[in-house]
Amino acid sequence: MSKIITHKNNLPYFGDELLFDVAPNRSFSEMIFELLSGKKPSPGQKKVFETILNISIDHGHEAPSAVETIKSAKEGRTISESVASGILQINDSHGGAIEPAMELLYKIKKEKLNIRRLISDYLSSGRRMPGFGHRIYEVDPRSELIFKLAKIEKIPKTYIDIAREIEKELKEAKGKVLPINIDGSIASILCAFCWNPNLGKAVFIIARTPGLCGQFLNNQK
Repeated sequence: MSKIITHKNNLPYFGDELLFDVAPNRSFSEMIFELLSGKKPSPGQKKVFETILNISIDHGHEAPSAVETIKSAKEGRTISESVASGILQINDSHGGAIEPAMELLYKIKKEKLNIRRLISDYLSSGRRMPGFGHRIYEVDPRSELIFKLAKIEKIPKTYIDIAREIEKELKEAKGKVLPINIDGSIASILCAFCWNPNLGKAVFIIARTPGLCGQFLNNQK
């Protein structure tokens, strides 16, 4: 369950702890981790999660969320309106693929699915495999960094291995590389954290919002 702020005796509490005790002693990424999952991260989880937030903070002015934010800024809308319009562009093809990718990874592990057969089913039905493919990258360097750090920090690699196998089978089936993209790599890590898939979009929205603020400030009318 998410850990949110409540008030007791007119004082704010973060879960069962006084917010004034927590705030000076935890990083912002630690508090986000706890707020979403209800659990304190281990040092390794904190490092990897913070890297996920940092590396997702912005992806240039051509990302769909940035395009809409910039458009609103140039139309003279407020920062709240502009950033909100950008966040509304976060969907299953932009940032929101983390959630279905997590569901897929969990399903493959739980049901011991044959990945080659699963990919054949996806391709024959014209469905897109969530978390794979990118319009620019053949190898997504953001994903590679996350996976490298996960190995260093000893994050369980079960779901990373599943994602790697999907990537391999996709290449064989289509004859071209559809890399594990940022959504797929984040999904692999959040599955390793045993998080619920419905937290996927929340993580991306939190990470990308500062970048959208920056896009607004650079383009305001």
